[in-house]
Amino acid sequence: MNKEIQISSKTITTIIVLVVILAIIAAVVLLDPQLFSDLFARIERTTSTPTSSEPPDAQAAVVAVKAFYSLDYAVTSNQWQSSVCKWATQDGCTFFEQMYASTVRALVESKQVQTGCTVVAVKMVEDDGASRIWQLQVTLDHPWEGETAQIPVYAQVDQVNGSWRLDHILFSQESARFQVTPTP
Repeated sequence: MNKEIQISSKTITTIIVLVVILAIIAAVVLLDPQLFSDLFARIERTTSTPTSSEPPDAQAAVVAVKAFYSLDYAVTSNQWQSSVCKWATQDGCTFFEQMYASTVRALVESKQVQTGCTVVAVKMVEDDGASRIWQLQVTLDHPWEGETAQIPVYAQVDQVNGSWRLDHILFSQESARFQVTPTP
C-alpha cells in the first residue's frame, strides 16, 4: 500500500526558511559563543529578584546597587533609570535622577560602557531603626578605562510600608566616617 504525502510549496518554503534561520543561529554560536553568554547574562541581570538568605534590608541594598552598576550604553537611559528606581524609595528615585543619572549616563555613553556586576553585602554600618546603611562590595564584570573592578559602596536603605528600599548611594564625604584607617 503506497500512500503519497503531498507537501505544498508554501510548507516547503517555510521549512527551508526555518532551517536557514537555525543554521545562522548555529553559525553565530560557533563563531562567537560569548555573544549568547553575554546576552543571557544581561537578561538574567535585569530580571533577577532577591532570593538570598541575607536580611531584607541587605537584599534591598544589594539589588538596587546591582541595578545602578549594571551599565550598558545600548540600553536607553530611561530603561536604566527605571531599573534603579524599581528598588528605590520615591525620594531615593528623585535623588538618583537629580544627582547621578545624567552624569553616569554621560560617562556610560562616552566610554561605551557595557558591564554587569556582582554585589556583596559586607556589613551593616549604621542602624537607625527604619533607616540602615550597608557597606557593599561591587565587582564589575567589565570595568571601563580608569575604573577598578572592585568598588566599595555604602548604601542607605529605608523601610517604607514594610518594604526596604534604596534611599541613596552615599557620596564619599558621607561614607568617610565608616572608613577607619588603622593607626600604626
